[in-house]
Amino acid sequence: MISRIRVFSALLLILPGTGSFALSLESLLPDSIVRQLVQSGEVNRERFDTAVLSMTPRFDVLGRLIDSRRIGLDPNISVEFLRLYKKPSSESWTAQQRTELYNGILAVSTLKGLEYFSKSRNRMRLLYETSAVIDGPSSKNPRPDPVYGTIPAETSVFVQQKDLTFGDNVYKFTYYAGESSFIVVQENITALTYGPVTVVDKNRLQSVVAVLDCGPSLLIYAASMAKASMLPGMKQRAGESINNRLEALLSWFFQKADRTFKKG
Repeated sequence: MISRIRVFSALLLILPGTGSFALSLESLLPDSIVRQLVQSGEVNRERFDTAVLSMTPRFDVLGRLIDSRRIGLDPNISVEFLRLYKKPSSESWTAQQRTELYNGILAVSTLKGLEYFSKSRNRMRLLYETSAVIDGPSSKNPRPDPVYGTIPAETSVFVQQKDLTFGDNVYKFTYYAGESSFIVVQENITALTYGPVTVVDKNRLQSVVAVLDCGPSLLIYAASMAKASMLPGMKQRAGESINNRLEALLSWFFQKADRTFKKG
């Protein structure tokens, strides 16, 4: 009788209209980090002298993606962020909310004009002067942001972005979708330069952002690994820029989530 009740309860979590199966923070992270997240809503770790990632949630698909991206990269910089986004409801996302949020993070054109807080200047600065989907890294013809009614398990787009630090560059964004997760992987297709100096060669910046549905909250994990120039000052500059990008992207994502879950 007990086993039948458990099966019925599990089915309720995945029936249409009740949302997909939600994960739990406790299954994804150590207790100490869960306590920090619940208390402050965020945990940050920046390492401009090593590439060790130590806060990756225990989520198989995410772990495999990060491991595969690390191979051959030989990174010397890593940045990790964890954020907790509290939803107005304690339930897992509905199919409509899931689709709306997915299309929201596909809308990379809305990154244009995104600002970040510069600690060195103690003020807000423009991050992306332009941001647009393009048809390829050679032709660079602009395309509209993709919109899906049925979310694909995997899709990718080329994106051209111009920022104040590294200028005009092309990136590849790959999106992976599961019932309770979205994972976005970003890779630089062109080298990131600062004036005449190459700071990060092409394919040497790998960023991963995971959105995991944990019922009353979304857990957002963002990590970047890079093989940066060892010239004096360049590695620090690359690390600070990567850190600023992730911070700004997370604030942009929170805006998308607020719109999806009708907050604010």
